[in-house]
Amino acid sequence: MNDLNHAEPNGPAGAVSTGTPRERLARRQAELLTALVAGGPVPPGFDPDQVRAQSTGLAAKRRDTAAKVAPDLPRLLGAQYGPLFLGYARTHPQTGGYHADARAFAAWVLTDGGPLAADRRRALERWLHPAPDRSPGPLARLRAAVGTALRGR
Repeated sequence: MNDLNHAEPNGPAGAVSTGTPRERLARRQAELLTALVAGGPVPPGFDPDQVRAQSTGLAAKRRDTAAKVAPDLPRLLGAQYGPLFLGYARTHPQTGGYHADARAFAAWVLTDGGPLAADRRRALERWLHPAPDRSPGPLARLRAAVGTALRGR
């Protein structure tokens, strides 16, 4: 009989879980969440195949949502976007909103994502670190002034 007021086996190698029922439940929930979204081990008592399937589904949903909030990423990465994002999601739980997640993913691709064609790398770097808006230089101001003067004739 499993009495919530007593220590019960829980965890690797028959380790004994102690604490209040609420604390034990919180630990089990944290273990399951880690397995689902951060590549952690499947906690005892859960079907590993089912947890992996759910984990893949959650990562795919996250990938699709990131693509909606940052549509340039799938365009810039092409066919590599999906596999790269799933690889990223396996070891990087989402810690902010979806925009922050998309930016963190792009940074990860540039540093740890593996080989990437030079043109895709440059485009991704420009997307992640856009050039600041600059005021027009002297040549641009001269062109604008000449254009205005010619139109005024």
